Amino acid sequence: VGVDIEIMNKVGEKLGKKVVFECVGFDMIIPTVSVGKLCKVGAAGISITEERLKKVDFSSPYYKASLYVIFPTKMLSYYKSITTDNTSGVYWDTLVGKNIAIQGGTTADIFLRYELEFGVLANSKTKRTAYDKYSTAVADIGLNVDCIIMDKLPAEQLIASNEALTLLPLYYKGDVDTPAFDEYAICVTKGQEELLLAINQVLEELGEEGINALISRHLGL
Repeated sequence: VGVDIEIMNKVGEKLGKKVVFECVGFDMIIPTVSVGKLCKVGAAGISITEERLKKVDFSSPYYKASLYVIFPTKMLSYYKSITTDNTSGVYWDTLVGKNIAIQGGTTADIFLRYELEFGVLANSKTKRTAYDKYSTAVADIGLNVDCIIMDKLPAEQLIASNEALTLLPLYYKGDVDTPAFDEYAICVTKGQEELLLAINQVLEELGEEGINALISRHLGL
């Protein structure tokens, strides 16, 4: 069950076909869909990037995902800054020298890799540690990693009952500070025009209100 699964079941109904779900590692979704043998669709909160567009086609975006930082509550005064829009957030340069956990292949990983190579974290002692599951990363905070970068919704769900951890949105510092975010879409094997059209029709029919209703029901937010 889940948001993306419910969306794809609606696509199946529209096409008059049964949808079969396969579970693969997140970083294997794009390679699997690009080949188009095991799966012709990837639906798992996937963000659109130029590199991914070379391998697969994407639907219309259906959700705007903000990146958040999870860290020990006792370190709140260190991580927290007040942004230009008067919001509590974490700046990228606050993470200099930290060991940052991510899930491999996610939007958070893409953003972190860029900052480590070209951005404010370049040429610093900042480290990246990849995990297959965020639950494992959470257990490692304070032991082998300092913090986690991940999407807002799963982050809220992950630490909902853990008072020892806190989360804040990730920001780029500037004359006007900007939050780090991306947009989710569903990817398909290139050339699957009928399939892509059906997905876009379902997303349009659901609209923002329908998507938010799915999120509320499945994530309890």
